[in-house]
Amino acid sequence: MPVLIITGVLTNVINILTLWKVNQLQKQQQNRQAQTTTYRYLFWLAIADMMASLSLVFAIVFLERGELPYGWAFYYAHFETPLMNGLTSASVYIVVGLSVDRYIAVCHPRRYIELSAPRLAVIRILCSFLVPVALYLPQGFFMEVVCAASGAGWTYQSTKTNESAKQYYELFVELCHRIFPAIILAVLNSCIIYTFHKTTAKRNQMKSKLQVSVQLSSASKRSEDQSRRHQEQRLVYLLVAIVVSFLATTLPAAVLALIDIDGATYGSFGLEVFRALANCLEAFGLSLNFVLYFVFVSGVREVLKNAVCGLAAHAKYDVLTAANKDQIRMSFTKER
Repeated sequence: MPVLIITGVLTNVINILTLWKVNQLQKQQQNRQAQTTTYRYLFWLAIADMMASLSLVFAIVFLERGELPYGWAFYYAHFETPLMNGLTSASVYIVVGLSVDRYIAVCHPRRYIELSAPRLAVIRILCSFLVPVALYLPQGFFMEVVCAASGAGWTYQSTKTNESAKQYYELFVELCHRIFPAIILAVLNSCIIYTFHKTTAKRNQMKSKLQVSVQLSSASKRSEDQSRRHQEQRLVYLLVAIVVSFLATTLPAAVLALIDIDGATYGSFGLEVFRALANCLEAFGLSLNFVLYFVFVSGVREVLKNAVCGLAAHAKYDVLTAANKDQIRMSFTKER
């Protein structure tokens, strides 16, 4: 688990820096609004994933929590669970917002400016962070800080609450966090894939009916349109890959939450194995987007390539500079 957490933090930091650079390049090239908006969603998705990975770091600081400093006991009692759940939920809602954006762009392109302007993208992203706050705020009051049994520190325990109401609440937030978004993503992306392939087939059919002899200017324009369509195609495939990886890494945690809604500390051996697998998959999912961006987004590959080449050139320059300094120092010593 620590390896997955560290990998998640590092890969998402790289994602943030890379997508920020890609965003700047998109604005300079004045690319289509739909593509710029998509990269904005991806940028904030990387931020949410990085923050979720960082919250997992605090979770492994103290594995034994029987005797804690008061500050850590207070954090684990009131902030750990709502913070982790809220940040992973924000990632889910950003993916849903991205899917809605792509759905409108592919299935209803004439209404895209009206329904998915950059202003609306900002509102959706903001709501993706605010809704989980309201959703998971009650979890901050399910625990209370108490003195440890040994008297040497602090720990925490469940507060006296209506267990039936608590179970209904846990079921509700699980439906809002994973189940309903999974259904929405499955429906939207099925529509996106169907419409995209239908539109592509129609374009190919129209292309085959065009005359072979065209002017150079129109050929250049057609080449530009084709390049733009290829970029849109890669973004659609990227979205599908993100959704599939989300479902594969998140649904086991949803199943675990539903079958263990009481939140028992320990269960049967099979349940504990499944719990460990679900937790590892969810942590792995936070770093998986880095691989997907690298595979599907040429701009990300180009920025990473330039960064690596720049670092290599800088390191080579430092080595040569140090060697020249040593050579000059040796020559000066011999002359003396």
